[in-house]
Amino acid sequence: MIKINAALCKNANNVRLILHYYGRAVVDNRWKGTALNPIYSRLFYISDGSATITTLHNKKKIILEKGKWYLLPAGCSFDFSCDNQLDHIYFHFKLCDIDKIDFFHECKEPCSIVYPKDMTEFFIKNLDNSSINDGLKVRQILYDILISIMEENNISLHPKNLSPCVSNAIHYIKKNLSIELSLNQIAEHIFVSKSTLTKQFRKELSMSVHDYICDSVLFEACQLLTKNTLSISAISEKLGFCDQFYFSRMFSEKFGIPPRDYRKLTDM
Repeated sequence: MIKINAALCKNANNVRLILHYYGRAVVDNRWKGTALNPIYSRLFYISDGSATITTLHNKKKIILEKGKWYLLPAGCSFDFSCDNQLDHIYFHFKLCDIDKIDFFHECKEPCSIVYPKDMTEFFIKNLDNSSINDGLKVRQILYDILISIMEENNISLHPKNLSPCVSNAIHYIKKNLSIELSLNQIAEHIFVSKSTLTKQFRKELSMSVHDYICDSVLFEACQLLTKNTLSISAISEKLGFCDQFYFSRMFSEKFGIPPRDYRKLTDM
């Protein structure tokens, strides 16, 4: 007898873990601020100390404790602060489908686990490694941790069944990615009305077309900044900004730091 599970293969192949970067930080009481509607998910491991996360939508307070992993999903806005000192390993990533729609974007609540293995030494050691083999090892452990978090917190991933209208819009945005893209331009090229596109986008992705464009542009900016091959002025021009100052202002409003400082952080 031969049995083939094509559906599972298709769904698994459509899941992509995009690692933006990971690092280690030791911070003090100056570590405080607000993350508004993040475009990527965060994963923290607390190796020493403690800090506080407060979600903005329901004011739920979470104490980050030593020895635990915490998932802060994309789209979850929160305040963060540290009273004394916090030593942590952190990842910024997207777990998304082929259209780069983050599976965690509609998961508004942070969650945590105590992972059975202490991976502190492993992740600290690999901060200085850049080989593909080391990258695959890091990715494998991350998958294990994320699966453990989802199982313990009853999180199920479901593929987005996008309508042709939204799917075509996303493909057009990706192909012509620019901050200057307009709703009118997209609707005209995919042959739907602006009202239909607006309604379907909000219904299926829980965000506006404008917000999706802004998030996509800024995430691409993050990717380009980490590659360190283009100047900030060239990145600004490539993504359709009228000038570098507007790009820097918009980037700073989203991430809390200007592009130049962001590049320095990812180079550390």
